[in-house]
Amino acid sequence: MRSTGLTALMTALFAGAVFLAGCGSSTDTMQRKLEVISSEDLQDIVKEIPDKARGAALAKPYYKVDAYKEFHGDTAVVFQAMATVVFFYLDPSLDLCQVRKYRYKTTSGIWDRYEVKLMHFPKNYSGVPAQ
Repeated sequence: MRSTGLTALMTALFAGAVFLAGCGSSTDTMQRKLEVISSEDLQDIVKEIPDKARGAALAKPYYKVDAYKEFHGDTAVVFQAMATVVFFYLDPSLDLCQVRKYRYKTTSGIWDRYEVKLMHFPKNYSGVPAQ
C-alpha cells in the first residue's frame, strides 16, 4: 500500500513538471517583453548619466540585442530563454557601452536582469555608427 502512494505521488510530481515545462511563453511574447524591458532600461541608463557627462551623451541612444537563445524541454524548466543586450548611449569616441544579460523565468513569465557591465565596445560592434 505504501509503494502505491509513493508511486502516485511521483507520478503527480512528474506530471506537474511536464505541465510546467509545457506552459512556457511563445517566442513572440518573450521577444516583445525583452523589447519592453530593454527600452525601459535604456531610459533608466540615460536618466542616470551624471550632469558632467551629459555632453558626451548621444542625441539618440539605442540598444541592440546581441545574443538571444531559447531553451526547450527539460532545459526550460527554470529559464526559457537568455539574452544579451548592448546599450549605446555615449559618444562612440569614448568606446564605452553597457552590456546587460537577461534570463526569462519560465514560471513567472518575466525577464530577470542578472548581469550589468560597463565595457568597451564588443569586437563585433567596433565602429558602429550612432543611430
